[in-house]
Amino acid sequence: MPEFISKLQYKTCEHGEYYEEKARTLDETIHLINNFPWAREQYAQLGVTGPSITIRDPHGNYLKVGIYYGGKYSLYYLDAKKTYYERRNLRMDIVYNCVKALFAGNVNLQEFSNPKWSTVQYLINRDFLTKTFEYRLRFWEIVLMSIFWLIYFIFFLIVSMIFILEKPFEPFTLILLICPLLIGFPIYHIFSRLYPKREQYIKIARGTDSFLFGDKADEVKSYNKNDIEKVVHYIDNSSRSPNMFELLEIIFKDGSSIKFSNALISDITLRSKFSDKWHLQIENKRMNVFRLMKSLC
Repeated sequence: MPEFISKLQYKTCEHGEYYEEKARTLDETIHLINNFPWAREQYAQLGVTGPSITIRDPHGNYLKVGIYYGGKYSLYYLDAKKTYYERRNLRMDIVYNCVKALFAGNVNLQEFSNPKWSTVQYLINRDFLTKTFEYRLRFWEIVLMSIFWLIYFIFFLIVSMIFILEKPFEPFTLILLICPLLIGFPIYHIFSRLYPKREQYIKIARGTDSFLFGDKADEVKSYNKNDIEKVVHYIDNSSRSPNMFELLEIIFKDGSSIKFSNALISDITLRSKFSDKWHLQIENKRMNVFRLMKSLC
């Protein structure tokens, strides 16, 4: 008897977050559909992003069973060629028949509609494939967030070199030479602070109570969202500063905390990891740029 991969998605999940993903027979898949908490998952976002059971056959075709209004159901199908189809307002017996047809390899796509507005890559990445929700400190992100510091540094360095070559003993030339040195200090501070954290890692998803964090691969620990007292978001107090780095601190109820920069995960992404049940507000605090640099990781 063939076994197809199936997985569950709840209304607290974010795009690409699935549970209990494993191979199941047809009978086991039907049992999974029967025992899914459809009543509990009502009043959620409808459509391909809502609570669902997703099944994948060995050929790379996906069938997703989702909720609809009035106790009815929807079917969403993505074939191996990345063409998207859907059926809505269905009874459960029709859902069963379509699942059986998927296992038999003869899904009748004539019964589905093919919305022309669908963006294939969007559907693949967000609504059918499983994401890992792992975030790592990457060198290119550090460079990107330092870009204005680097531009100013290169600009003043070039200007200084031009003046030094033309008028090496002018006082103004010495002043220009000081500028890249002053700008170079924050750049050095950024990279010297973040380089030791180059293995920093966090794995966090919206629908899961626990998450992983560590400054190094061998220091990764498990934490629980229920233990969080508050999250503080430190930002530069000057709107004209070239600094793009921010600091995030998760403070736990026992007084301990973990810190990381927005080069690891942004505050917007972090906010999205907490559903309404957490009632968690991220506290914004403004800080002098040099204090922020000093506190960076």
